[in-house]
Amino acid sequence: MIFLVDDDKLFLKSLEYHLQHRLKYTIKIRSFPTGEECLNNLHQNPTIVVLDYLLNANYPDAMNGVQVLQKIKETNPEIEVIMLSGHEKVEVALETMKYGAYDYVLKNETVLLKIQSVIRNAIDSIAVKRQVKTYKLLMQIIGGIALVILLIVLVKRMFLH
Repeated sequence: MIFLVDDDKLFLKSLEYHLQHRLKYTIKIRSFPTGEECLNNLHQNPTIVVLDYLLNANYPDAMNGVQVLQKIKETNPEIEVIMLSGHEKVEVALETMKYGAYDYVLKNETVLLKIQSVIRNAIDSIAVKRQVKTYKLLMQIIGGIALVILLIVLVKRMFLH
């Protein structure tokens, strides 16, 4: 599941429409106008959150994107967060990356295509991470089985000799 979070309702609808029709994956997409609404729905276990940096332009009391990013990562560090911003400042990009953003996408004329590409990369990255996690778990299980077999052999030798 992908969460889209942006207080610009027109952009949010455009992004949602674009992703539903352009991504080659069948992924459920949910949209939220505030970070608070996104956070209240994290129990739905999104894989990716596309999050606007400046979320309090239309909602002055709302959390900003970095605050939401931090809360998401505290709740579930495995959620990949793609930050969006109209700010072309390196400091803004670095700040979001410091708090665990997967990528930083500038809102410009190619933003929809760029987000589509970054989401595909994030999905591939998530798949690789899951494979590595599964491999490590399998190696632990095999190691445990080998240890049990070794202990059985040692115990048999102790009592049969």
